[in-house]
Amino acid sequence: MEEPIVLTASNIRYLLAMKELDHDGSGVRCSTIANALRLSKPSVHNMMNTFRRLGLVQKDAYRACFFTDRGNEIAARYGKYYRLVSESLQDSFPALEDAQTAAFSLLASIPEDRLTQLEEKRNEG
Repeated sequence: MEEPIVLTASNIRYLLAMKELDHDGSGVRCSTIANALRLSKPSVHNMMNTFRRLGLVQKDAYRACFFTDRGNEIAARYGKYYRLVSESLQDSFPALEDAQTAAFSLLASIPEDRLTQLEEKRNEG
């Protein structure tokens, strides 16, 4: 079994942005991610290198980043968790101005087994 990965709020934000941008699995360039997140290209490049070391992404000869199977699986799971936490925050705090940042912070601070339990409870009810 593979070693579990602990993700920061920033890791989750980048993963979900990349997942959203890579609609067809053909990869996404760092400049595209940088534009979407309004960040510098070097910041995105550094995060993609971090993801490569974690085994979540690969780069091709054209510098496009692709999810590995593991990266795709983790991004899909955290996409579900993000929707659950984000909806809960919106329901509980409708006037919250930066719910997205709050959701990323919560996801990074809650162990994944607890997030799985939250998802299971939500699916039951």
